[in-house]
Amino acid sequence: MIYHSSIFYPGNRDELLAAVSPIAAGVPHRAFILPHQALQYSAHLYREAFASIPDGTRIVAFLPLHREPLIRDSSSILFSPSEREERTELGIVRIGSLGYPSSASYEEEEYSLELLYPFIAYHNPASTLYPVFMHARTSQDARLLAGIAEALDDGRTAFIISSNMTGRGLAEEKVKEERDRTIKAIERGDGLLDQWHKGRIGACGTPAIEALQRALRSRWRFAGLGTEERMAGHAYFYMD
Repeated sequence: MIYHSSIFYPGNRDELLAAVSPIAAGVPHRAFILPHQALQYSAHLYREAFASIPDGTRIVAFLPLHREPLIRDSSSILFSPSEREERTELGIVRIGSLGYPSSASYEEEEYSLELLYPFIAYHNPASTLYPVFMHARTSQDARLLAGIAEALDDGRTAFIISSNMTGRGLAEEKVKEERDRTIKAIERGDGLLDQWHKGRIGACGTPAIEALQRALRSRWRFAGLGTEERMAGHAYFYMD
């Protein structure tokens, strides 16, 4: 189902095509952090990331939930959609499932998944997208995510984490301060989960950011900022 067209990205085909193109061929990278931010402010970051994802690559996306799971889902922290095809303005996106409990109840609220659709339809039509919605909080959860990434890291898989650099509810004058502190912490890569628990950094995808660092045994490289930083901070990272 398409829920967020014309809200967080253009619903008109011509406007959407202008947002996602051009995407030149870039040096392939293994993992990316991209913001969940309206594409009018972040499309340039997505274009840069997808330039480094060859068509046909399996794409695994870790997508944070921004609320508690439903009571019926309280025993789970990971959720995935059923296999399907999404028909978008730019073509079909193939969705695969990793077999976790259904994410259907969360997709209407969490727009991060749909931000990927236009770029996959345009640049990666032969790829299959495997979304994983996650309610990860603890070091045990991070170890679980790291194990999943290690099992899927076959040289033909790219990992995307959707994460903003700040938490919710910050005063506008505090956004850039927390954003920059979080960016520096991710670049250093030390004790991210501990800093997140203590409120020193605000990236909502921190458990997955730390998990991929462990699983892929590499460091995150900061590569760019979103263009609208009033309500939250937004940044792009990649990992070789």
